[in-house]
Amino acid sequence: MIMNRSRQANKTQFLFIHVNQWATIDSPDTIPISQGYGLAALNKSGYSGAIFGDYKGSPLSPKLLRDTLQSTKPAVLGFSTYEENINRILVWARYAKQIRPDILVILGGPQVTFMNGEALRQMKDVDVLCRGEAESVLPALAVALDNGSPLSEAPGITFLDQEKIITTPAAPVPDDLDLLPSPYLEEIIDIRGKSRVILLTSRGCTSPCTFCYTTRASNKKVRFHSLDRVIAEIKYLRARGINDLWFADPNFAYSRNRLVDLLQRLIAECPGLTFWCQTRYNLIDAELLALLKKAGATTLAFGLESADRGVLARINKGLDPEKMSSVIKQVREAGINVELFTLFGLPGESFRHAEKTLDFVKANQVVISGNSISQQLHLFFGIPMLDDPAAHGIKPSAMTRPAYQCICRDFHTETMSAAEIRQMGLLWRLNRQDFTENIATGSNLFEVAGFITANHEALAGRPETHIMLAKIYLLLEEFQAAHACLTTLREKFSHSPEANQFLAGPFTGCKFKRRGTVTPGCRVIYDCKGLLDGRIVPETEAYFQDAVLGSGKVLPDFESGLLGMRAGAVNQFEVRFPGDYGHPGLAGRSVSFQVFLHQVMEPVLLQNINDLLENPPRNIYRFNDLAGLRKQNENLYYLTLRDSVPWKLTQEMTDFLSLLNFYLKLGLREQANDLLDLLPPDGSMHEHAGRILLTANQPEKTLAILGRTPSASTEAAITRAKAMIKMTRYEEAEKVVDSPSLAGDIQVLDLRVGLASLLGLPLETYLARMDDLINRQISYMRVEAEG
Repeated sequence: MIMNRSRQANKTQFLFIHVNQWATIDSPDTIPISQGYGLAALNKSGYSGAIFGDYKGSPLSPKLLRDTLQSTKPAVLGFSTYEENINRILVWARYAKQIRPDILVILGGPQVTFMNGEALRQMKDVDVLCRGEAESVLPALAVALDNGSPLSEAPGITFLDQEKIITTPAAPVPDDLDLLPSPYLEEIIDIRGKSRVILLTSRGCTSPCTFCYTTRASNKKVRFHSLDRVIAEIKYLRARGINDLWFADPNFAYSRNRLVDLLQRLIAECPGLTFWCQTRYNLIDAELLALLKKAGATTLAFGLESADRGVLARINKGLDPEKMSSVIKQVREAGINVELFTLFGLPGESFRHAEKTLDFVKANQVVISGNSISQQLHLFFGIPMLDDPAAHGIKPSAMTRPAYQCICRDFHTETMSAAEIRQMGLLWRLNRQDFTENIATGSNLFEVAGFITANHEALAGRPETHIMLAKIYLLLEEFQAAHACLTTLREKFSHSPEANQFLAGPFTGCKFKRRGTVTPGCRVIYDCKGLLDGRIVPETEAYFQDAVLGSGKVLPDFESGLLGMRAGAVNQFEVRFPGDYGHPGLAGRSVSFQVFLHQVMEPVLLQNINDLLENPPRNIYRFNDLAGLRKQNENLYYLTLRDSVPWKLTQEMTDFLSLLNFYLKLGLREQANDLLDLLPPDGSMHEHAGRILLTANQPEKTLAILGRTPSASTEAAITRAKAMIKMTRYEEAEKVVDSPSLAGDIQVLDLRVGLASLLGLPLETYLARMDDLINRQISYMRVEAEG
């Protein structure tokens, strides 16, 4: 993706690459707001440039970068750098240097501001670190380059001069943010394809929190854009179809009076706007809530961090969890969603303290999605607690890391082991909204089950683990396994209201109804396609669909058309799509549907836990089109494979391995072992089985399966090494990947870098291996560029 190219006046040109491999191009996360501000400031000073995007699903083309470097010859290549993207940035930096050795590569961003200058010795393709705000640093750097002056005359940077680390004085920053040109009003940022964009109305923070670098980076100051500037940007965006904003200010509500004035102007001048913002819970009252709601606030985010008062005191977070709980209720009653920022692995926090935070979020009915998915404390450069980690009980992991990488999550504390920190992360993921919704809709069941069973030891202490597994087993008619989960709930979680409510039943199953007729509440399996003007609408064509009538999964007209149909019959009927339907080509239109009904199943109520063993409905699934099932309905594909003759499946590798994968994800070890005993004496089958076992977190079994047949393939070696790493057998994994025959494989090179860190090998070894990995990645990029 190319952002708008700005005009050129002076000689020096800039090129920026916004690297975010975790977000797609339509996400607001891929808006290069920092680079946009920097380029707007350069543009104001008469310098030109462009911003390229490198995003998930939309990676930057090596050919585009090569051609741009050769044709426009920018003098500077800049990156916004974070822990998560620095390794990819180093690849782009070297690729650029090999095309244009004279280009100046500069890294910026809040973590770079506090990065040790020693990092430049270890990033040989990086020339400059930008300390502070790019809007102030880059124009001064451009002047120095234009004039042929030494870099030492440019403020706010660190560079090497004859191997000596030079850091120049900080660049001054304006108190009035309106002195910085807008990346939107100057049309620097391309907003096409976005439905929400980032907007900043202020910068900085004054809070003394020990886990955050923002206060230090802003010199304990908050600076503002005028409300006129903010409104002008919003009107510009709305004229281009953007009506949803993400106010990314860390202190959006720093001044209550300013916030009230802004909300009143939004109500008067920008009606119909919606937005997300972060605010302070102790500012909230009925008057402010009414203004926020009227102005378009859909979500308010609060910084909770921890629900334990002692932990909050340790991180200088002045907060009353009980009052926060009251505010959350008040906000939700006003019809506004709530998100809570939380952390685990904090100084002085035990595992029970961390669980208390999770339970607080759940008890206050805050949906665990988006920003409410907690994360481990990240130890980034510049956070105050890293001034003296030991004083905060922080114990960094013993591993090799270069100076350009921070400790991040590689630590434990005096009160929480590394295993407990990992366990806490798993518990938060278990409670995510998408997992709950998947089970409710019967989708992605094996993904959810696979996560639970692969981490069952760490998750077994929570009732929701067994409730979620039991629900999945019931949906897949694994009644014996469901009974085992319910027994665990009854024996170990009798104190849990959530467990007791679920145990009370009843539980629902379904039974095939031979030549049955569809009635309300039935489960139906069908094929369908919709026609408009005699042509099939691709979005309506589906096979082996599975729905319970009355569940809301299908449109009312479609459900009405199914009523009265018999299994094996074909019917045609009209379906009118609602005006707000998600697909614009179908919204508000009537479509003629043709439906073939495979099966009708009637609901069966199982009143108590014992009925799961004594009176479960027993169905045998027989569908001949396994390829169609595999593509269209994973659940029915599993049920059909399960009811097949096992030895016949060995004749089709895909089906055999799929069933093995399903059993392992469901934690049905006995059935999986029976299949493994039937594994044909074929090296590639064993390799595939080994990868499946490794994904299921069974590294010992992985090595055993791979040991059954001699295989010298690269894939087998990689799987062996990964299994050994999971078992912390690092020295053995090192011997596997140290084979000369594997030296050119990019996965092996990546494992070698990781092992250098885990084994605590000398920094020189780590950097040499990283060089090998980068060079191999660049070789692939060259091939792609030559096309």
